[in-house]
Amino acid sequence: MGKEGSDGTRTPIEVGPSKVTRRRFSGIVGGVATLVAGAGALPLGVAGAQAVELKPVPGADNLGVNEAFKAMTFGNASGAGWTRWTVQWFNVQREPDEFNDFYFTNEKGENILDIQLKSGMKVAAMVLGTPEWAAETPGLKAGTSVPRGLYEPVFVGDEPNPDNLWGAFMFQLAKQYAGKMDVFEIWNEVEIPANGPNAVYNTWAGTPADYYQLLSVASQAAKKANPNARIVTSPYSYFKDKDAGGGESLPWFDAFGAEVKAKGANVFDAVALNLYRNPHDLWDRFHGGVDIAAESADRTGFKARLEAIGAGGKPIWLTEINAMPYDDPMPGWNTNPDGFRITMVEQANYVLQAHALAFAAGYDKVFFQALQDDPYPVPDELWGLVRFNGDMANADASRARPAFAAYQVVGKYVAGAQRSELHVKKRPDPKKNAQYASRFEWAQHLAVFHKGDTRAAVVWNGTEEASSVALKAAGTSAVLVDSTGKETPLSPNGEGLLVVDLPPATRHFDLFGGDPAGYFYVGGPTFIVVETGVPGTAPVEAQGFARQEGK
Repeated sequence: MGKEGSDGTRTPIEVGPSKVTRRRFSGIVGGVATLVAGAGALPLGVAGAQAVELKPVPGADNLGVNEAFKAMTFGNASGAGWTRWTVQWFNVQREPDEFNDFYFTNEKGENILDIQLKSGMKVAAMVLGTPEWAAETPGLKAGTSVPRGLYEPVFVGDEPNPDNLWGAFMFQLAKQYAGKMDVFEIWNEVEIPANGPNAVYNTWAGTPADYYQLLSVASQAAKKANPNARIVTSPYSYFKDKDAGGGESLPWFDAFGAEVKAKGANVFDAVALNLYRNPHDLWDRFHGGVDIAAESADRTGFKARLEAIGAGGKPIWLTEINAMPYDDPMPGWNTNPDGFRITMVEQANYVLQAHALAFAAGYDKVFFQALQDDPYPVPDELWGLVRFNGDMANADASRARPAFAAYQVVGKYVAGAQRSELHVKKRPDPKKNAQYASRFEWAQHLAVFHKGDTRAAVVWNGTEEASSVALKAAGTSAVLVDSTGKETPLSPNGEGLLVVDLPPATRHFDLFGGDPAGYFYVGGPTFIVVETGVPGTAPVEAQGFARQEGK
């Protein structure tokens, strides 16, 4: 399902859960049971480890995992407070006078949306796909046409205007599911054009101006139907747009931004980005890369880009992140490394590093893509925190990859913090290396998260040399947590320092000229120093580390 380019972006192309598609659904139950690996289960950590018990983690409001309904027991135990579902207009409304009330119903007649909501997880809908009968330009690739009547008034009096087909649909969708789905991402990766090597993944045939109008109509219609509705922009594939601009500009976003600046930013409530593979990119796309970055587009982050178009202060969401593994021998899957993919153990470290940098940077919400793999054999990618099973209620813990346990660690210690900050120790190497790896100078990383009187410091090494971090103890007790969730008591040394050894990093990119020597886009084994009894105002003091404020 979906696509992948050189930057790892992908586009979901599935239909709703009531349909039989490339993913098939069967079986469903409400509630969450403790997950226990059975006899012969695949281990979550090191090969040969004993079967482990996975205890559910309470959901955090800034943490999401996409398509959680496809593996409900795992989703409900993950620590995510949000999930995202794809809602395809052309399947909800296959004929002009139809509205598919059973879109969220499974083959047993059970309403999957209701069961998901009862678990406490909120649902964001990604709405896309113009029906052919509603197309302004019939005969285009299915779902991509600008809707007919898009520029007609959205309402006639207080009623939806039937001539504005998109507005009438969004009004009905938002009204029918008010309180169940109040967040609507409008389309997906609309910047991908209808021609070129990625044309198969094009979802939108209109211009940036047409897309602005699509947002405007959706906002008016949804908020009239449900005053609590929120509109999120189409998840944006930054690297695809940058490639189109030769690294110097973002052609699609710049044109869309001009529309926003001229007509107003009230048509959306949040901005969505899809970013894969390199945790440092998450920081840079928010705050901007270093001033000497080789491609000038990288130097400006979206915080500044939004301020420039009159949308400053709008929340920025990460709606897809992942760094996919290659070394899991699933049916039909080629386990040979291809230079892009990483090991499952490295993916667990990625999960900790990416969420730590994202939340420290300031993203409002972060969604992992996705909870579960596509069906075997021959999935296009091993997307999941867990391996595929056609039964939504399956609770076999052997399905979980190491990344799932790491994700639970994020939910328990990192997500939902009241205060967060990033500290780094810089290496003395010449700055010129940062032209091609913006955060080359960041040798060791320390991302700190405060929840009440608990402080969690995520630490990892970004160099090929073993290192350590020495953090001044600020609490009454401390434990060291690894990516599997294992806790080890940690005591201060004679100088009152909590010292953690940091093994070297190994994940270096070698294709297309590769990363600069000594740069590793996924850092080494990652740990969390968790202290309790820490005053809320306690400063972070670590030898050789300096706080990063962003631009």
